[in-house]
Amino acid sequence: MTGASTREWPGRKACVVTTLLLFLTSALTWAQPNGTGTYYQSADGNKGKSLKTALYDIIKSPSVKSYSDLFECYKSTDLRPDGKIWDMYSNITNFDPDKDHSGNYSGEGDMFNREHSFPKSWFGNASPMNSDLFHVIPTDGYVNNRRSNYPFGETNGDSYKSNGGFSKVGSCTTPGYSGTVFEPNDEYKGDFARIYFYMVTCYESKVSSWSSPMLAGNSYPAYTQWAIDMLLRWAANDPVSQKEIDRNNAVYKIQGNRNPYVDYPGLEQYVWGNKTDIAFSYDNYDAEVTPDPEPNPDPEPDPDPDPDPNPDPIEGEQTYVKVTDNSEIQSGAHCLLVYETETKGYALADMISSGKAYSYTSVTISNDQITTEVNADGMPHELLLGGEPGAYTIYDTKSNVYLSLPSSDNALKTAETVTGATEQWTISITDGYADIQNNKYTNRTIRYNSGSPRFACYSSGQQPVSLYKRKATSSIGVIDNDATTNGSCVVYSVDGRRVGVYKNGQTITSGLRKGIYIIGGRKVVVK
Repeated sequence: MTGASTREWPGRKACVVTTLLLFLTSALTWAQPNGTGTYYQSADGNKGKSLKTALYDIIKSPSVKSYSDLFECYKSTDLRPDGKIWDMYSNITNFDPDKDHSGNYSGEGDMFNREHSFPKSWFGNASPMNSDLFHVIPTDGYVNNRRSNYPFGETNGDSYKSNGGFSKVGSCTTPGYSGTVFEPNDEYKGDFARIYFYMVTCYESKVSSWSSPMLAGNSYPAYTQWAIDMLLRWAANDPVSQKEIDRNNAVYKIQGNRNPYVDYPGLEQYVWGNKTDIAFSYDNYDAEVTPDPEPNPDPEPDPDPDPDPNPDPIEGEQTYVKVTDNSEIQSGAHCLLVYETETKGYALADMISSGKAYSYTSVTISNDQITTEVNADGMPHELLLGGEPGAYTIYDTKSNVYLSLPSSDNALKTAETVTGATEQWTISITDGYADIQNNKYTNRTIRYNSGSPRFACYSSGQQPVSLYKRKATSSIGVIDNDATTNGSCVVYSVDGRRVGVYKNGQTITSGLRKGIYIIGGRKVVVK
């Protein structure tokens, strides 16, 4: 098969077809990869984002087995040729599929368990993801435990190394992220990359509510830019193997869907990479994949704008304009939440001492505009909209938390991560007021209590609020390589893709290629 590599455990040799009639019959049946026939036909002609959605429509309804049934499934999907469990976390194990998955473990090699290679905490342990065989794999229990729910990444292994350094845990060295990560062995990085591409494709309708340092909080591109760059590189440098082909076919027999990124090597380039402007052809596919050993290459020739020498889009006073139409609400908008009176405005500020609502600070409104410093002591908190229409997230960029309503009461709380509908909001504009409805408790909206001054969620009464969005600037500035954030900011590419979130004190250009970006609502150049 084009694009396939070999592993330590070789697959069966193909049978030789000895008659022309058999050859022609076979060619008609197996023209598509792995005998998939017309399985992917409905995705034909799509590219980029639309291709991902077309693939989602094909693979989106797996008939997953129960979590307890997976040990039995592994006998069909994850056995080496010698009958032992094929473990991708450790290279010293020889697990019996029937006997070695019960009991306790104290070290590497003791037993295997069911590993959510895409951690279940990221999707709230929900079904059907919790038992989807494509990502729930058998691995050494001890190494699995050391992995925890850390994202995949690259590391020197300063926290942990499995036997022979096969798998590692430690501080991330991949450009764009500095937290703790788990690094699988080079031999299986492509396998895991294709599993991750599958997860955000098969569950496209759910992924925007999931939370992880690798995820972008939307359905496309779904991953942050640092994760996309790394996964594309892993997939290119470790091509599809016979092991993956055999496993893909075995899982298909069990749960009725396939991983298209295994069937079509390099397909990820058509969705996220350098072929997003090329239409996918299910029956005339170009499987050429070019390895990319360079983790942070320079892009095409640098743009040459007329830079503003002092853009400083994060600090100082900012101007915010009242949102009066639904078309002005969009992911990536930097906003203030304001209760208006005839003479002044009251903007959302610090959390009150009980932790159940937000206090206010006074602001001056003139011609539906507010000019103010934000995120300093006594100043309004700037809020960042994320997610998608109907499921926005609201991020407090000063406190580095998401607005949340974990229970149906008169409150407005916060959460460090997005776990589901409690941190998602439906936002609409009516007569200049913002209706911000919680997606879990849909009878509650964010309003201002003028009797006991605070911003909280109420089912009735209280005062309506308005959104004021940071005014965009038309000039292009240059950002220093060592510039750091004051508060949090989100960086977008010029085509609207979310590149990453940078928190207080982080170097903004860390992991960014040269080019033009939208930072703090302003176009800037990274050189």
